[in-house]
Amino acid sequence: MTQPVEPQPAPAGAAKGGRGKLIAIIVVVVVILVAIAAVAIYYLGQPPAANTIKLGFTISLTGTYNIEGTNSLNGIKTAVQWINTHGGVTVNGTSYQISLDYVDDQSLSTNIPTTYTSFVTTDHDQFLLAPYSSGLTAAAAPVADTYNTVMLSHGGASDTIFQHGYKNVVEVLSPASGYLKGALDYLKANHPTDKIALLYANDAFSIICGQGAAAYAASLGLNVVYNQSYPSTATDLSTQLTAAKNAGATDLLGGGHFTDGVAIMQQLTSVAWTPSFVSLLVAVTEGSFQSQLHAASNNVTGPSQWETSVSYTPSMATAAGFTWYGPSGAQFTSLYGNLTSSATPTYHSGEAAATVFILAHAIQVAQSLNTASVRAALGSMKAMTFFGEFQVSSTGLQIAHSMVVDQWQAGALKVVWPTSVASAAVQYPYTGS
Repeated sequence: MTQPVEPQPAPAGAAKGGRGKLIAIIVVVVVILVAIAAVAIYYLGQPPAANTIKLGFTISLTGTYNIEGTNSLNGIKTAVQWINTHGGVTVNGTSYQISLDYVDDQSLSTNIPTTYTSFVTTDHDQFLLAPYSSGLTAAAAPVADTYNTVMLSHGGASDTIFQHGYKNVVEVLSPASGYLKGALDYLKANHPTDKIALLYANDAFSIICGQGAAAYAASLGLNVVYNQSYPSTATDLSTQLTAAKNAGATDLLGGGHFTDGVAIMQQLTSVAWTPSFVSLLVAVTEGSFQSQLHAASNNVTGPSQWETSVSYTPSMATAAGFTWYGPSGAQFTSLYGNLTSSATPTYHSGEAAATVFILAHAIQVAQSLNTASVRAALGSMKAMTFFGEFQVSSTGLQIAHSMVVDQWQAGALKVVWPTSVASAAVQYPYTGS
């Protein structure tokens, strides 16, 4: 009689074998991922490709400085496009193309040190462009010196940046202390008895502008009846505007950047004050200033580093003892429009583009990509681009570039000062409409 066969329990090894397959699969996947990561790290850490010059920088595409930052980035891209399509940068017979390595810094200085360190140590960028604004440039400057890398400033105008002894930071735009000199020169020449209020943001750039304006007004014998700063994050400036009005001021000079400049104009009405003359930093030259304020922007003036109507040419460079580099203003403006859906470059676009042209010219003068050689060339150069003159002091401070004064007139931005380059006369007084 056949005995029933008891079912045999599955060998213990069978269950272990299934888990083993699973473990093996996981191990294989992990190994593959590690390999992929290693390859990625390897390539990210490699020096730039042959015949390429990498420029590392952050730019403010979001946050407080997003308008100025966006226009600056468009200027940088336009400059690179022009250089790369006009033979590149030639060093010892070899042509180099410029490539850009940038990230959005969100207008926050806390994002700067780590990111700039990464540009040099991880991305192997050979040169740096500073971020937009004095505060962010001040945060990047120590990194440029620590890692011995040349950094050109296009939006960091504060004079104090160049008082720390940094050896690798070079300014392309005019310094902050001179921003309001044009407006004061106009008042001295035309309305010397006006009473002036200076009201400016308490940030690294604006406070130098305000203090510089106070000192220059005193040297001209102008009457400053109010001189105060406000927190850079302030949105309600009615208290300060009321105080300036009550001090008997007839003119208002100052501001900071775009957001607070617009706020000042919007709040003049609420405090029932219509100054005879208004000149504000940075904000006025942006098209968004007029589109947001409409008629209230009429007759408002502001300093500008550059405008498309202000022309510099190779013959002007030769006559002044400067060397010329790059496109004409018309060529730059045309290419900028092609790359930006027909936008017109602002002065932030122009100054940012100028840093790229000046750097490219310095590399060619040095005939080297070496930091010391390029920095030495920047220190001895007298160059002119569509943006104007370039020459720096031993500390890297800009000493040659000149500024103009703009004014909104019936919805159009005009250069009104100095008279030698003006496209229209100053309209005075400001009426608020």
